Amino acid sequence: MPTPSATPATLTTLVPLPEPLLELPDLGAEGVGADQQDQRRAAALRELAASRAWADLGWPELLRSLVALGRTDVPLGRLTEGHVDALRILRQADVPPAAGAVYAVWASRSHATGVQATPTDDGWLLSGTLRFASGVGMVDRALLPVWLDADRSVLLDLDVSGWQGAADSWHTPAMVASRSLTVDVRDVQAARTAQVGPEGFYLGRPGFFPGGVGVAAVWAGCAARVADLTARATAAAPPAPARALRWGRVRTELACAAALLATAAEVLAAGEDDPAHDPAHDPARGAGGRGQELSTEVRSGVAGCARRVLAECHALAGPAGLAYDPELAQAILDADLYLAQQNRDADEGYLGALPR
Repeated sequence: MPTPSATPATLTTLVPLPEPLLELPDLGAEGVGADQQDQRRAAALRELAASRAWADLGWPELLRSLVALGRTDVPLGRLTEGHVDALRILRQADVPPAAGAVYAVWASRSHATGVQATPTDDGWLLSGTLRFASGVGMVDRALLPVWLDADRSVLLDLDVSGWQGAADSWHTPAMVASRSLTVDVRDVQAARTAQVGPEGFYLGRPGFFPGGVGVAAVWAGCAARVADLTARATAAAPPAPARALRWGRVRTELACAAALLATAAEVLAAGEDDPAHDPAHDPARGAGGRGQELSTEVRSGVAGCARRVLAECHALAGPAGLAYDPELAQAILDADLYLAQQNRDADEGYLGALPR
């Protein structure tokens, strides 16, 4: 049976937020064990991955669909965004994806980790430690940048359906459902045919910076998800000026995030439609090569809005909502950790150093 999940609230007016893409099964129902929960989540991930022709969407529809993903479920939104990113990277490289496969992008080099590649006669021998391998055990394939030395990499499309993550490598209940585990890669042979694009393609590819706008869209959806759950948890609370004030702040922040994303979608779409646009370069670079500026402004702005939504919802829910509504409490934890993916100091420092 579907979960009596939060009925999507009317949260914005100027740019209406899209509704969730699907109604999830009740993962926490009585008698549903951990293994069955994982199976249900994996099935929901496949349904979300197949719900759109993701690689074909123009920017306005893509960003609205990614907001809807985040509003559906935080961990599933994060996992499906990785699949979407992988499909669009493959499209940029003119490489077809494996039919019916659910993809991830495993590109973390957290704390000097990563996978090194030693050339062999017919490919590469891979070894290293891979952190934040989101969806390990749930996804079929991953796009994995592997490093020939400190500065040179190649991107590989690998079958990771049999790869195992270290179950004891994740030490927080936040985003536990995303299965973002650490994978120890030892002497894995990869064929040369697995390479996607030329050397350096992952970081130098068209769309690298705009891809960050897609992540920001999911962040906005995650904030809306938390707001939906907070509205459900506090539905019986009597009207009060202090509560109205906090809901007003939630609405303002979500409206700002939605407006940022809508404007970014227009700019990105216009860049792709420009006859002078060179598809060999970042599609956001039109009008002077400002793709990184656009992406960083949107990511920084949306992340700030989302964090402020979480803070207001935390206060609106109070100790009772946080202690007795497991879905809300988990969503706040999940969204908070997901937003930590943004390096605020780096983004804001970059923006602050731009010419004025």
